[in-house]
Amino acid sequence: MTDATPQPERPRIPLTQLGRGQRARLDAGCMSGLPEHDQCLLRAMGVHEHCELRVCKPGEPCIIQVERTKVGLSGPVANQLLVTPCDDPGAC
Repeated sequence: MTDATPQPERPRIPLTQLGRGQRARLDAGCMSGLPEHDQCLLRAMGVHEHCELRVCKPGEPCIIQVERTKVGLSGPVANQLLVTPCDDPGAC
């Protein structure tokens, strides 16, 4: 018999609240508040909803790594991106 206890929903927080080395998954719909031009640029660099990322450098600029690409984000853009932190390597 398996434990069917529902897991608590993980908190969504602004990307700017993560520290160096922390990993997270970008939240669905969080880019909708950005101008279309910014959304297109982020997607072209591999930053899209549900992608897994790691913070290389918090602050201004906020540097993240998505797959093998590092991307620098302005503070205001990073603050608008909501993420779900990953506690374990397989959690994302």
